[in-house]
Amino acid sequence: MKKGLVLAGALAFCMMTSTIAEARDGFYLTARGGKTWYNLNNKDDSVSKKADMSFDPVTMYSGAIGYKYKYFRGEIEYVVRDNAEEESYNSVGNWANSTYVEAQSLMLNGYIDFMPNYWISPYINGGIGYSEIEFKIRNNQNTFTSEDSKFSWQAGAGLTLRINKCLNIDAGYRYYTLGKIEEGEINGHEWYAGIRFTF
Repeated sequence: MKKGLVLAGALAFCMMTSTIAEARDGFYLTARGGKTWYNLNNKDDSVSKKADMSFDPVTMYSGAIGYKYKYFRGEIEYVVRDNAEEESYNSVGNWANSTYVEAQSLMLNGYIDFMPNYWISPYINGGIGYSEIEFKIRNNQNTFTSEDSKFSWQAGAGLTLRINKCLNIDAGYRYYTLGKIEEGEINGHEWYAGIRFTF
């Protein structure tokens, strides 16, 4: 049993550290999906009196076109993050208000692939761009709505699984800041996976 485990581990290590056909350079398309967690920081409204607010996870999906050269990738990505809503209650347990946030972003991203010609390669990435943010606070009396475009940035890391010289599966994590609105700063984190094809 132990010999079998050692053999399996050695085989997996050899696959991870062995090259396959050299990764193709050129233009690529990628599609991603995952889960995102919004946060609203430095919030100070007259109803909930909360300094911070976290939302339940919602779906994120994106598409990008980019160019790969050796260890580097650059891309333009369009990201859609679904709407999230958080309800708050007063001291006697009655509904007080609901807070709603939704965002779409256009980002310019850069990646460094540390082992692009291997079966598995770690990478780091970062990006800057702009986000369209829709934010609402609704209570019994009225609804406050804010829509704005804000400078945004993101950074993260992940792993690439190479299927062949053109097709890759990426999975990773990234932290993002969508920008500041009147009620505070909207940021968050997300886990994603995607398929990338280089032409």
